[in-house]
This record gives sequence, C-alpha cells and structure tokens, in this order.
Amino acid sequence: MHILFNQMELEAQIREIVEQHLPGEQFFITEVRAKQGGAKTKVAIFVDGDQGIDIGICAQLNRKVGLELEARGLMSGPYTLEVSSPGLDQPLKKPRQYRRNLGRNIRIHLTDEQVEGELDSVSEALITVKQKSKKGEVTVRQIPFEDIIKTHVLVSF
Repeated sequence: MHILFNQMELEAQIREIVEQHLPGEQFFITEVRAKQGGAKTKVAIFVDGDQGIDIGICAQLNRKVGLELEARGLMSGPYTLEVSSPGLDQPLKKPRQYRRNLGRNIRIHLTDEQVEGELDSVSEALITVKQKSKKGEVTVRQIPFEDIIKTHVLVSF
C-alpha cells in the first residue's frame, strides 16, 4: 500500500490538526516534518510552550493527532508519529522561543559569520545580542530574523 504523499500538503494538514489540539495559547508548533523512508512515513512534530512543555502534553497531542490522522485517512500506509519538544540540539525557530531564552548565551549562524553573545531582547523583527570583547567591553548588536540562518542556545555547565 502506498501513501498518497505530497510532503508539503501533508505537513500543512498535520499542522492544522495539531493547532486544533494544542491545550492553550501558551503552546505553539515549532516544526512539522513528514518524511517517507522506504514503505513507512515518519511524522515528527515539535511543540513548545512559553513556559516549556511537559511529556504529558506531548503524549496527549500524540494520541489526539494520531486518531485524527486515522479518521481523516491522511495516512494510508504504515507510519510513525513522534510529538516532542525541541531539544537543546534543535535551533530556535520562533520569536517566542527566543523570548524564553532571554539572558542566555546563544550562537547565531549568519550567511558569512557566527555571532555569540547574550540574548538581550526580542521583537517580531529582530533580536538584540550583547557581546563581550576579550577586554571586557560590551557591544550591543541587533540582528534581523531574516538574516539568521539558525540559532542555538549555548549550554553552560
């Protein structure tokens, strides 16, 4: 049995389903991926919250989304469904994720350079990063979201 598979359309439909089942305004989707691997499709949904998200909410979403995928007949063949929070290895994608990480050190990948510093502020259009020189001087840099390729939170121990 083959899956009728248009990746972008399927991802958009799954996103719509997840949005209907999010348990509150504080939760949001960071990414939906549907990739066919052989005879099986892997659906990965990453959800976050303004105050974080726990495994119970992810499990609840997994059940509800799985039932609705079946009810709508979107998956006509075997598939796996994973609903989780984006881990530390996942880049920040939404301004809401950046806001959750204010005051933390981040590494921003731009087209021609990498920038590291403390995330100082976030607007809908850009972020502000404080950078310290080796001499201890602080500079502030504003970086528009459109210039960012990816951003990772730096974990300090």
